[in-house]
Amino acid sequence: MYIKQYIPNGGMAYRVGIVGSDNSHAIAFSKILNDSSDPNHVPGFEVTHLFGLVESRNEEVAKLGGIKNIVSDPIEMIGKIDIAFIEFRHGGLHLNYARPFLEKGVPLFIDKPLAADVSDARKIIHIAREKGVLITSFSTLRFTSLVSELKDLFKREEPAFLSIMGPADPESEYGGWIFYGIHVVEMFNEIVGCGTREVFAMRRGKSIMATLDHEKVLGTIKTSSEIPNTFAAEGVTRRSHLIKKLDDEPYYMKGMAKIKEMLDRKQCPLTEQEMFEPIAVTKAIEESILSGKPIKVETL
Repeated sequence: MYIKQYIPNGGMAYRVGIVGSDNSHAIAFSKILNDSSDPNHVPGFEVTHLFGLVESRNEEVAKLGGIKNIVSDPIEMIGKIDIAFIEFRHGGLHLNYARPFLEKGVPLFIDKPLAADVSDARKIIHIAREKGVLITSFSTLRFTSLVSELKDLFKREEPAFLSIMGPADPESEYGGWIFYGIHVVEMFNEIVGCGTREVFAMRRGKSIMATLDHEKVLGTIKTSSEIPNTFAAEGVTRRSHLIKKLDDEPYYMKGMAKIKEMLDRKQCPLTEQEMFEPIAVTKAIEESILSGKPIKVETL
């Protein structure tokens, strides 16, 4: 399904092809995978190929990330890489660029969001399942201490309320609210698991607040593009009350380590439903804002 390449120091590295140079993650991920002097370096990878739609940006990313090969068509990477990272900011591009790799059995990491709508998300998951391809998609904020502390608390004690807050622009040019709103939805999903049944949301200016009816907890999500660029969470149980702000920590490194673990173990770190449900929740929130009504969350 994928190949390992021997590298000069006697170790082994997974060869990575990045598809989509517009995303800042194209540089950030390349640096921590290619530069052994980077304090957040994750060994066992080499980003070897890059594709993007703007040549000047491709050259910038390749230079800063230490990427040797820029290709004019992502298909040129097949047979030369062990995993593709789909990095385009706009989730509406993800299905079309992921499909050739899925069809050829190349493992995939699809950066958040998995897709721009539930239809594309289903197609990606169904093709991966049909072809037996290793695939994962996540916001690296799933792997922060903020999330893990609340997750552990809710395992020890019965949860009552969960609230996640962060920045997001409902008018983002990269597909609207889902581009950054997916962060807070994935954090919610990681803490309490799948099981959000219905949402009700409202918008005032650039600010959005949504109530989530989850099978285990009542939740709220609050975002705005007019607040400080930080994430925070509040969890309440019958005995405890925890409020935590996101610290400056190496969550990119943690995300890359999850991808390496997937390749080493040949096991996807997230279930199909864990990848799909955040997309369904974000789209339900958008629909609720437009309709002014509660919206049921679609299932896979």
